[in-house]
Amino acid sequence: MHILAGDIGGTNSRLVFASVVEVGRHVIAEKSYPSADFNDLLEVIDAFLSEQNITTVVDAVCFAIAGPVEFGIAKVTNLPWVISEAELRSRLQTEQVKLINDLAAAAYGVSELETHDMLVLQQGLVTGAALENPDAVVIAAGTGLGAAHRVWLNDHYQVFSSEVGHTGFAPENTQQTEILAWLQKKYSHVSLEMLLSGKGLITIYQFLRDVAGLVESSVIKKAMQKIDPAQVISEHALSNDDALCQKTLEVFIDIYAAAAGNIVLQHYPVSELYIAGGIAPKIKDKMLGQCFIDAFINKGLMSSNMKKITIKLVMQEKVGLYGALIQAQDLTF
Repeated sequence: MHILAGDIGGTNSRLVFASVVEVGRHVIAEKSYPSADFNDLLEVIDAFLSEQNITTVVDAVCFAIAGPVEFGIAKVTNLPWVISEAELRSRLQTEQVKLINDLAAAAYGVSELETHDMLVLQQGLVTGAALENPDAVVIAAGTGLGAAHRVWLNDHYQVFSSEVGHTGFAPENTQQTEILAWLQKKYSHVSLEMLLSGKGLITIYQFLRDVAGLVESSVIKKAMQKIDPAQVISEHALSNDDALCQKTLEVFIDIYAAAAGNIVLQHYPVSELYIAGGIAPKIKDKMLGQCFIDAFINKGLMSSNMKKITIKLVMQEKVGLYGALIQAQDLTF
């Protein structure tokens, strides 16, 4: 049996072709493509199959999509792509096709992570039977923001996706309230994703520069004209050589932690929080600091409950691809 899977995001589309054997899976081919270089997913698939010289019949297919999936149709939030299971069935000549949300895929994929694939930010205090098959929330900020809920039901994990990135931003302090007010002058709806994403880092930077009055370095300004501004901000914040970049990342982490705590409470009780996505691993040194934990557990009457949650930072960028592979493999049974 052969399966095709992919993790399709606004920035990159990762595809993998594998054979299913009795002892698991064997990866035959794998490649990542810049999503913006293609008009739709079918073009990416055609390129992959052609480049890898794959002519074998595909028995099952699953793609994780960075956007909502409804009735077999997915829209990529940060790309003008519409993907349907019906089109994929026709193109790939197989009935076993499934589209899932990318955070749902990540929630399935954490089952395959090894200890070295994660960093523990907080060791929870949960004891007893709950540890055997713990329920969890998975959250990820990258090109956009997403979250999913992982629940043990009927002897296996079931995952429930969401579009939490498009819910409203809830400020936690005076400065965040000022950020919200500033953005509300420009937009009718200020979402979490506007601040918890690569673009969000830039937005926070602009607020601190233009409203809070922090001085922008000419070196930083020039660097941002050559490469991704979010990358510039992160690198200089981690190097501790620019006050504006450092403050930007500090505010970003505070917002990220508070939002993660809010999402956990929406699905409470859960035992674990997994933080995935493209941004967190790159700023792991700051994520490991006490500031993230302090903002996460700051939930009033529920603060003691938040200390019970084990928080794991996912360093494995393929976790969503793993989840898509799991779901494709399940379709072969």
